[in-house]
Amino acid sequence: MTMTTAAIISQLAQVRVLPILVTDDVDQAIRCVTTLAENGLPAVEITLRTPNAMTVLREVIKACPTVTVGAGTILTPAQLDAVRNTGAAFGISPGITPVLAKAAAESGLPYFPGVGGASDLMLALEHGFNVVKLFPSDIVGSVKMAKALGGPFPDVKFCLTGGVTVESTPTLLQQSNVLCVGGSWMCPANLISANDWAAIGQLAAQAAGAGK
Repeated sequence: MTMTTAAIISQLAQVRVLPILVTDDVDQAIRCVTTLAENGLPAVEITLRTPNAMTVLREVIKACPTVTVGAGTILTPAQLDAVRNTGAAFGISPGITPVLAKAAAESGLPYFPGVGGASDLMLALEHGFNVVKLFPSDIVGSVKMAKALGGPFPDVKFCLTGGVTVESTPTLLQQSNVLCVGGSWMCPANLISANDWAAIGQLAAQAAGAGK
């Protein structure tokens, strides 16, 4: 099933919390994504930060057809092509470059570049991207930055990632131009390694509740 950018944005606007999963084990990734979805988080970003990440991404997409599975930490056009070939629903980058923005705009893959300020955002808009990741959110000003950028860029929506917690989520989501928040607190590496799906399920339910 191929989702449009508008459909993915609509889903993120509903769930408000996007889990960011970092794992190199296929079976644990599938179990984790299933647990997240069962507890109210039906969209997930799997990062490309591990050696086996592309295989993990591909296998999770096959095993979890009802979950909206995207790829994060896309740094190059080659990675973008590889992500698209896995069948991922969307792609996300921590930043933006002219080369990657052009490739993403031409790829047809729903894509959300990362920005840290006004110049990044102008580059994103030049390539047609008006929903962006603000990263690292806690370092660049979080809601204060989103609010400040809302003046000159009233049609842009932000996903805040970096330093987000379940406690801060409700406050962050009160800002009108914040579409959603992202983080890995509901699927931390230690719980994944321990196969503690009950604990991850509890954290996912809390995160989903914080997004309401």
